[in-house]
Amino acid sequence: MITKKNLEIEIKIRIDNIPEIKKKISNQGFKIFERKTFEYNITFDRKDDQLKKNNFLLRLRKTDYANTLTFKGPVLNSNGPLNYKKREEIETEVSDFDKTRKILNLLGFQPFFIYEKYRETYLKGNVKIMVDQTPVGNFIEIEGKESEIDITANQLGYNKNHYITQSYYSLFLKSKHKGSMQFDS
Repeated sequence: MITKKNLEIEIKIRIDNIPEIKKKISNQGFKIFERKTFEYNITFDRKDDQLKKNNFLLRLRKTDYANTLTFKGPVLNSNGPLNYKKREEIETEVSDFDKTRKILNLLGFQPFFIYEKYRETYLKGNVKIMVDQTPVGNFIEIEGKESEIDITANQLGYNKNHYITQSYYSLFLKSKHKGSMQFDS
């Protein structure tokens, strides 16, 4: 059973001008929740792609703030077009990134996809906006209730035609890149 607490509802929107969008976000009363940080993400799967086949995600993330282990369930069906990505999400903070990675490897999980991004998070009420800089472009993610997402997107000058529900992995594949989504050193 998925509780509201474990249900993540989000959309992405591709952006071009980061300073402009940050100004719009601030003008709407959002406050910085987490300052810009570098994220290193590893998604895991078994040799037989069991997680991917079932649309599960197992991710280990390292930032300046914390190390987080995340499970995400399959995207929930919606009536009509998929305007929002809704899925169960369970996260827990882990104290040691490298030891957690080793435990996952020993349990038979192997790195499936590595992706990096710079993220700054803003918060107003129950709505979060993440400004993401990635090797395949810049995006905002808006998380909250569907109605709050629509209101927030509209206030920033966007509508449902701008919504992206694809994962960063899917966006990476669409960009025709190979390997992992990492910044050039």
